[in-house]
Amino acid sequence: MSLRCGKFAIEGESSSAVATYLRVKELDLIFDLGRCPMSFIGTGHVFISHFHLDHYFGIPIYVSQRWLNGIPPGNIYVPKEGADQLQDLIERISLLDCGKVWDYQLTPVEAGDALPFRENLVAHVLPLDHRVPSVGYLVCERRDKLKPEFFGIPGPEIARMKQNGVTVTNQVELPLIAYLGDTHTVPIDFHPLLKQCQVLICECTFLLPEHRDRAAQTMHLHLDTLPMLLEMFESEHIVITHFSRRYPPDMIRERVYAALPSEDRSRLQLLI
Repeated sequence: MSLRCGKFAIEGESSSAVATYLRVKELDLIFDLGRCPMSFIGTGHVFISHFHLDHYFGIPIYVSQRWLNGIPPGNIYVPKEGADQLQDLIERISLLDCGKVWDYQLTPVEAGDALPFRENLVAHVLPLDHRVPSVGYLVCERRDKLKPEFFGIPGPEIARMKQNGVTVTNQVELPLIAYLGDTHTVPIDFHPLLKQCQVLICECTFLLPEHRDRAAQTMHLHLDTLPMLLEMFESEHIVITHFSRRYPPDMIRERVYAALPSEDRSRLQLLI
């Protein structure tokens, strides 16, 4: 499935307890990799939210296929709790597969980290609340912005000042996409730019009133939280994912849209 969100396309699938794997090709990144389609192999950056099989078990395919095809290792970011076990798993599978260890790059992360991963992009790591250690990611574009005191000065003069060592710009960040994997709470106040992200990708596993307790026990979001979520975020595009397999697509659409005021429906898309 592919959803168009402004200048970004969100590609992939997300079904609770089956597999979640989402790619934003324009940013050369993948969020979670519960399975690994061959079309994802060339994508250079993988951000894993947590170590449930449906969110990370495509990593050995990703690593091995890049190795087999002579593609340099991708950058795989994972929660630091469990990174050593994943490293051991990858190496055991690779030895079983071909008698040698594949080349790969694994980076442990924790909430509060800022991860520059392309020339002008950075991923801020967010704390999530789940049954196992879990993180989310806020991807921002870094830009240099002219300081206000230099507004109106001709370009050639600005260039001469820069050559003479004058700092004429400040670095600013533009929040692009936030990804919240499995979580029972939303860390809205953890980063000042989070609520302003252009695109929010967020789970909503449970829908029916009789499944509220199940949502609390498994530490997932319930439909009850969706109106408040939309109120918190200024995002132009909101993608809801990770619905339980017990709900057919028609029920998901009916329940979700019935729970929202009409003014919010236009910015919501369902990845079913």
